[in-house]
Amino acid sequence: MKRTIFLFIILVHTFVAEAQQKTRAFQFAKPRQVVADPRYGKISLHDAREIKDNLGVIQVGMLNANRLLVAEPSLEKQLQSQLDQITGRKGEGELLMRLEKFCIAELTGAFSEKGFLDFRAVLFSKEADGDYLQIGRVDTAIVVKGMDVTKATLARTSEVVNNLIFDALSKQADTTKRYSRKEIEYYDNIQKKQLALYNTTAYKDGLYLSYEEFARQTPSGGPVELKDGDMYLGFFKKNEQGKLKKINPKDYYAVVHTGNPFISSQEQFYALMKDEDDFVFVGPVKETASATNVVVASVLLGAIGGMLVSGPETNYYMQKLDYANGSFIRVLDKK
Repeated sequence: MKRTIFLFIILVHTFVAEAQQKTRAFQFAKPRQVVADPRYGKISLHDAREIKDNLGVIQVGMLNANRLLVAEPSLEKQLQSQLDQITGRKGEGELLMRLEKFCIAELTGAFSEKGFLDFRAVLFSKEADGDYLQIGRVDTAIVVKGMDVTKATLARTSEVVNNLIFDALSKQADTTKRYSRKEIEYYDNIQKKQLALYNTTAYKDGLYLSYEEFARQTPSGGPVELKDGDMYLGFFKKNEQGKLKKINPKDYYAVVHTGNPFISSQEQFYALMKDEDDFVFVGPVKETASATNVVVASVLLGAIGGMLVSGPETNYYMQKLDYANGSFIRVLDKK
């Protein structure tokens, strides 16, 4: 009887401690590789994420309580530590990482769990004249499945970052384009200027099979028409017999009709609008209660956001296109 009471007390204390602790510390795992003759010995960080105070959400304890991941010590200090371990504190050069995405999340299903990582970063080498050359880039969405995915997800996260640094240490930088420190802050805007979509107001009519086509403004799906001039009936395309057949939005990424762009989402087309340097639309998100917590805590996860929010309830949010891969990102409310 005493043993039962003792175990009960321990469980109560455990639950109380978990309830009180709202965050969990994140630290990179020790690198497995070493570079004997590295070119670089210092790394700095430019954090370009929309939310900078956390790295996402993990689930802890028997109740799978959500906890925000917080870098302790700071990400920049941890990156320097990773570089020191890989190089043995050798190397004269300096690296700069522009971090655009770093988000971890977990969801629990009926019989298994899924861990998610959405990560994007660009690595630059600093030249003697103060300019920067791009030396590496990673844009990845990783899904880990299992009964307990926390450790595996965090391990894959460290692996992605360590590999990015490791590869850069013996790699030649791209000398075709030089960036100033200020230009790196606006790196995304510079990249958008290289895409036809972001540099025109006369969008080409037609059906676009992919974001790549849409970004280049090269539709390959043929022209579209309206039936009886009624947009609410959807878009139509002539078949081989010359008869109008309704377009299935699932088969296309976007459509432009009479110069007006529409994006495909959840089996419907939605009007796409230009808002400063971004394309936005109000579209549906099917979400569960747990997914809503993830969204609020850490931002809809771009390329893997659809996996996270796929529940029975549909809500409508302002979303924007990710210029790099065409995925949808929920626009955060400006306070």
